[in-house]
Formats: sequence, C-alpha cells, structure tokens
Amino acid sequence: MKMQNAQAVAVGQVVSTLLYNRGRGVVFAIHGEQKPASVRSLSGCVSYGGNATFDIAFESGTISRGLPESILHGRQWCIFQEIKNQEETACIVKHAELEECRIKQEKEESERHYAAECERLKTATEYAGLSQDKSGVVQVTTNIRKELNINFPGVKFSVRKRGYDSVSINWLDGPTEDEVRTVTDKYKDSYFDSMQDMSVSVASPFNRIYGGVSYLFTDRDYSDEMKEKAVAAIAKKYGGSLDGEEITLARFNSGELHRVGRDLFWHHQGVQGEINRKLAEMQR
Repeated sequence: MKMQNAQAVAVGQVVSTLLYNRGRGVVFAIHGEQKPASVRSLSGCVSYGGNATFDIAFESGTISRGLPESILHGRQWCIFQEIKNQEETACIVKHAELEECRIKQEKEESERHYAAECERLKTATEYAGLSQDKSGVVQVTTNIRKELNINFPGVKFSVRKRGYDSVSINWLDGPTEDEVRTVTDKYKDSYFDSMQDMSVSVASPFNRIYGGVSYLFTDRDYSDEMKEKAVAAIAKKYGGSLDGEEITLARFNSGELHRVGRDLFWHHQGVQGEINRKLAEMQR
C-alpha cells in the first residue's frame, strides 16, 4: 500500500521508481530534517521544497545516494507503507554494495583493455597505411578510400563527406554492398537509440585511432552490362515473360517491370524488385 506523500519517511521504508529500471528499494540512511509538507510540484511534474536527502539501496543491485526529499515525493517515485527490519535492510544494502563493487571492477578492467587495444592498433601492421594524424570526417574519408582501394583493386570508389559526421560511398559494379560494409562498418562510432530518441556513442579503440562517424551510406550503381546479365537471369527463370509481359532491359530501365507480377512476390515490387535483388547479389 502506498504511503501519503505528506508523511515522513523512515529508515527501512520501501520505495520504488521506474527511472533507470531500478525498481524496488529500501531507504537505509536519512540526512537532515525531513519537511515533507513543504514539498510542492510545478505544473504537476517538477517538484521542489523539502530539506532531507536519502540513501536508497535497490533490490536490482544499485544504490542512489543523496536523493533530495522533493524528488522522492515526486511523481516518478512511490513510497510504500512497508518498512523492512534492520536485518532485511542490511541484506539489501550489502547486495547492492557488492554489485556496485563488481560493476566498478568490470569497468576498470574494460578501460584497461580499451587502452591496451588503442596502443596495439597504433602499430598494427594491417592498418599501417592508414592515417592517425587527421581528425573527424576528413580522417575517415581518407582511411576508407585507402582501405577500399587495397581490398578491391581496379574499382573506382567515390568517398565523400555528407556533413560534419557522415560519409557516403559510391561505386560502379565491383563488390557487393555487403562486401564493402565489411571494410567500412568499423568506422561507424554511434547508433540511434529509439528508446531514448538520441544518438549513442560506441566509439571503439579503432575509432579512437583511425576515426569514426555516426553515419555511413553505401550506394552501388550498375552498368548496363551488369543490368543485362541480371535481366537475362530473371527472364530465363520465367521463360522470357510473366503474366504476358516481356522482361527486357529497356523495360527495367524505364521502371515498367514494377507492375509485372507484383502479387507474386513478398516485396510487392514485381519483376523489377527481383532484378534488383539479383543485381545486389552479383559480383564483377
């Protein structure tokens, strides 16, 4: 049962919050004199007032220290009438402290590995020709261009910046987009978190040394020769026509084949989509 917000909180009091997935916890220390009656809210969401602060250990294994009284009595927290005894409270606190210690040790170990990998990469033979002395998108475009030329000799790539934090890569025929991404994906240093509606940095040791950007765009173009091969392969599969409609390069180039056989394919893009899928798989 929830407690009325105007009442003072005791050591051992059970509370809960949805913030940071912390869930249920117990108050194990109170600092200062409580003044719950002075807590007010502005526009129903921003709380102010109060005087005390609270240390709370959560069953999930985290600790919140110095939580203001106005926040604890706010809309994002629940205060329950249940009060844990001293032994139960101590057990929850001990568990949370051990979890904090474990997480701290794991973080420190991860930081050591990260630093060591950065040092290794500086002299790694597989990246000997890449730039370490530039910064931002300029470094990324320079290094991607070098790597693509090494991995796919004879293919002309256009590697250009599309802003301060994005790069576009275009080429004709040659390797598939998946093959190119095996080279370029390591230069991506962030992703979009739809839950938080924000970009989250995941910069790797490679990004620290050789550069990274938030956005990488790959776009493979096809010559008429490649298109002819793909069209011929699909035409052969369906005997030259489908639903009485001829499958030809000219009709593919004009986009007419979108309406041919649309109900036969899951993507509803007709024969046009089948030819595009064939092109995406083809190498030259």
